[in-house]
Amino acid sequence: MAEGEIEPATLDDLEEITLLYRDTILMVNSKDYTAEQTAAWSGRYTNTLGWTDKINSQHFLLMREDGQLTGFSSLTKTGHVDMLFVHKDHQGKGIAKQLLTEIEKVAIEKGFQNLTTNASKTARPVFEHFGFTVITEETVVVDGIALNNYRMNKALK
Repeated sequence: MAEGEIEPATLDDLEEITLLYRDTILMVNSKDYTAEQTAAWSGRYTNTLGWTDKINSQHFLLMREDGQLTGFSSLTKTGHVDMLFVHKDHQGKGIAKQLLTEIEKVAIEKGFQNLTTNASKTARPVFEHFGFTVITEETVVVDGIALNNYRMNKALK
């Protein structure tokens, strides 16, 4: 089990966040998506305005271990888990569980009745393990390239 520290993201963390995002897609999601799909998807790491907006407008959390960024997750103002990424070298250590547990606490404090997400093929089992269920499979288009993901939901207590 990971023994990391969860902290809020700031704009100072932008480069670390975007590089973890890019590397995770290229190295981890590549088992479920083609090279063309991962290239299009990971290419979004350069969208500085989009990332700045997410950090400023969402409940955006980082997990660090010995100062190194090992994962991040974010929750929108409508109860949508927008981001959940774990460093390629820290998969399977409980980081996603710790981040989702904290995101769920925040959602409950904000009075949300449920959480939603759009999970990749890679992340779907993680979200299912955490109590999310698939509502529907979807196809999203990123820079002209189609990728499948899953709209998922979890009722909160």
